[in-house]
Amino acid sequence: MIYANSSDYDNGIAPKLGVPRRDKEALLRAMTSEEPIAIAAGYLVDYSTGKPTDIVDMLYEKNGVRWSREEAWNLEHNDMEISDEFADALLGRGKR
Repeated sequence: MIYANSSDYDNGIAPKLGVPRRDKEALLRAMTSEEPIAIAAGYLVDYSTGKPTDIVDMLYEKNGVRWSREEAWNLEHNDMEISDEFADALLGRGKR
């Protein structure tokens, strides 16, 4: 399984923010067009403030990659880092 980045926010390892990507809009379309495979019992966290939002978190999977609604939200609002491996696999660019 390929994940969005190597961070582990729950254990204090936050992803980098403010990392622009030229394919951000394509990634967001792909990340938000899937149906969730699981719904969390909690709310997603805004990585820039460390505070929870009022949005329920969910888990998604496609093309061998897995991400959360929290990661998609933080990409959209905070330009959260996304690995090239994740982006290529999610967008079907064949680099794996």
